Amino acid sequence: MKVNRKIIIYLVLGVCAGLVSFSAVELLTAAGITSFLALSLAQGAALGFIFGFVFGFADGILYKELKSGLMKASVAALIGAITAAAAMILTSQGMIWTSGFINLEHKQTMGILLPLWRGAGWMLMGAAIGAVDGIQQRASRRTLAGILGGLLGGLSGGMGLEFIIRYLPEASLARAAGLLWMGSMIGLFLGEFEKRFSYARLRVLNGRLKDREFLLVNKKIRLGENLQDDLYLKGYKKVARAIISRADGEIYIEGENNSRILVNDQIAETKRTLKYQDVLKLGDVKLLYLPL
Repeated sequence: MKVNRKIIIYLVLGVCAGLVSFSAVELLTAAGITSFLALSLAQGAALGFIFGFVFGFADGILYKELKSGLMKASVAALIGAITAAAAMILTSQGMIWTSGFINLEHKQTMGILLPLWRGAGWMLMGAAIGAVDGIQQRASRRTLAGILGGLLGGLSGGMGLEFIIRYLPEASLARAAGLLWMGSMIGLFLGEFEKRFSYARLRVLNGRLKDREFLLVNKKIRLGENLQDDLYLKGYKKVARAIISRADGEIYIEGENNSRILVNDQIAETKRTLKYQDVLKLGDVKLLYLPL
């Protein structure tokens, strides 16, 4: 998976999440919920669930790992729904407190203050969704990349959403445009920050996964044929387990549990420093190392 192509796919996934979210919002709007707070909670939870599921499923789609992708997506959807619903409560209360403190008129409160507070709520939702993958992998670097990408995507997208739905005359068109904008912004920033926090990529040279590329973000990455591995290499008769680590500006590889690995057709008996275009052989799978 080329780096820029992955960003484009994240962007497309964000647009898809926006389209699905638009359908959900229209159904909730038509449901006749009279309480503003109840409607905000329902819409927030629905959007958090949808965006969480789509972006949580991103790696499953990108690397065709549907089983692990569904597991991650389910967790991300739950976290997204809870975070977004909680954010709507916090932002509503924050808006009420702020409007009373600075004594704004109703029009100013609904036209300026509410979008600002709700934009902050979508920012929190984006950060929570972005952090899920890194937390599941227990990888602080990937978690930080996801949080920053989600924060900026949620803030810019959420602010755009809130102002669009207030200033476009046609309500349905405004909601559609706003949700598409928010989805695309979250996708763009998540992809961009993953790229910026990555230090290398591995390209598969043979077999079932040939030409597929994996970004290396975490400081320590386990490669193997188990679903729990950070880089899951399935579809090969034998995969030697290995660890790629980053320390003091250098990238290293070593076999795990006495696994036999080769670097440029030479057995790596101890931890080995990786260089540009080194060819790694882990059992039946060959990988090309490409620093960014």
